[in-house]
Amino acid sequence: MNVFIYNKKFTRYWLKVFALYAITEAVIQLLFFFILNNFSVARISIIEYHFVMWVFQCVLILPIWLVAARALKQNTLTQLILNLLFYIGYTWCWFGPVQYAIAEVYNAVQEITRPLADRQLANLDKGDEYAFLNYQLIKHAFRLLWFYMAAFFYNYQVEETKKMELALANKALQLKMLTWHLNPSFYFKTIANLRSIANERPEKATQPILQLAKVMEYVIYETREKLIAVDKEIRFMHSYLNLLNQQEGTIPMELNITGDYSRLKIYPLLLNKIADSIIAANVGTNRVVISIDFAGNEMCVQTSLQKTQQQTSFATLQKELDNILGELYPQQGSIEIKDHRLLLFIKLYEYK
Repeated sequence: MNVFIYNKKFTRYWLKVFALYAITEAVIQLLFFFILNNFSVARISIIEYHFVMWVFQCVLILPIWLVAARALKQNTLTQLILNLLFYIGYTWCWFGPVQYAIAEVYNAVQEITRPLADRQLANLDKGDEYAFLNYQLIKHAFRLLWFYMAAFFYNYQVEETKKMELALANKALQLKMLTWHLNPSFYFKTIANLRSIANERPEKATQPILQLAKVMEYVIYETREKLIAVDKEIRFMHSYLNLLNQQEGTIPMELNITGDYSRLKIYPLLLNKIADSIIAANVGTNRVVISIDFAGNEMCVQTSLQKTQQQTSFATLQKELDNILGELYPQQGSIEIKDHRLLLFIKLYEYK
C-alpha cells in the first residue's frame, strides 16, 4: 500500500485528515483542562499550557506520520521494526529537548497573557515515571492508528475510483461495440442486392437506396448521441430490417411495436444488437418475429426461439443480452428464456 501519489486530491485529503486530528487533539486538551481544574481543590493547569501542548502535539505528529508513510512500501515486520525504532528516538526527544522547548514557549506565552503573580510553572512530562511512559506509548499508538486508518480509507477511495472509471470505460466500450455492430458484410450484401435489382428492374432500386441512405445517416450521425429517441431507433430498425430481409440467404424478420414510447430514449443501435443476437440464435428457422411492447418507461421484448437449437445457442444469447444489460442498464433490466421463449425487460430513460 502506497499513499504517496501526489496530486490535488491527495493533498486535500491529508489536509482534512490533519485538520480532523488537530480538532480531536484540541478536544482532548480541553477535557484535560476541565478535569484537572474541576476535580481538585487547587488549580493544576491553565489554558495557556494546554494551548502550547496542543500546538506541539499537532506539529510533532508530522514526523510520526512521515516515517509511517515511508515504511508503507515495506512488509509488515519491517514496518513494525521501523516504527518501533522511531518511537524510541521520538520518546527520547519528547522527554528531553521537546520538554525544554515547551517550557520556553509556555513561559513566553504567559508573559503576554498573564501578570507575574498569576503565572504558573510548566508541568512537564517526566521520562523517569511509568505513568508518563505509558501515556507516551498510548499516545504514539493512537497517532499511528490514526495514520493507518486514514491511509486505508484513502487507498480504498482510490481503488473505488479506479473501479468506477473502469466500469465507465467498459460502458463506453460497449457503446462503441454497438456503434460498430453494422459490419461491412451488411453493406456489401445490401450493395450486391441493389446491383441485382438495378440490373433487372432499375425502377425498383429507388426505395432500397433511400432506405440504405437512412441507415447510413443514422449510423454516422445519430449514434454520436449517448441516448436517442426510441422513435428514431424504431424508424432505423424498420429501414434496417427491410434491407436485411431483401438479402439472399437471410432469415426473414418481422418487427411488431405496441405501446407509447414518445417520451422514451434509448442507447443507439441497442435494438439492432438485440435483433442480431436473436437471429444468430435462430439459425435454421424460416421466420423470426420480434414483438416490442412499451408500458410506462418499461420496454418488453418477446420472441420465440427455434426449438431445434442447441441449449448452447440459448446460453450464448442469454450471455450476450446479460452483458448488454449489465453494462448499459445495470439494475434496470432482466432476461428470461423459458420454454423456447425469450422475455427481455428494460427500464428506459425518459425525457423530462
